[in-house]
Amino acid sequence: MEQTPEIELGNCIVTSSVRFRKLVRGNEWHCSIHAAPDLMYPEQEGDFEAHAFHSYADMAQKTHLRPGDRALMRGTMQQQTIELENGATTIINHLYVTVLEVVSRSKRTSMTAFEREKTR
Repeated sequence: MEQTPEIELGNCIVTSSVRFRKLVRGNEWHCSIHAAPDLMYPEQEGDFEAHAFHSYADMAQKTHLRPGDRALMRGTMQQQTIELENGATTIINHLYVTVLEVVSRSKRTSMTAFEREKTR
């Protein structure tokens, strides 16, 4: 099996809620991200499924990412090609995270503040 090089996505926006599962064979962490181009990484753009397993999953869970947060992620990428029923194919990019750094957080509101705004 060939070793894929590690890539760095510098301006990742979390687009789905994070799923973390504790399993006997090792923990799993997953979320969807969108890599937007910026000054440091102008050629990188696209949607990715970010995964982390075992100790990397524990490290990723400690960041407490939520949708709207921005992060720098480094890891290996694999592409999965899926053939659809209509004959078309789609490609899903999977990023297996080894390093995760939070760049900025989305606005956090407590649930009581959210409910208060909703009832006004």
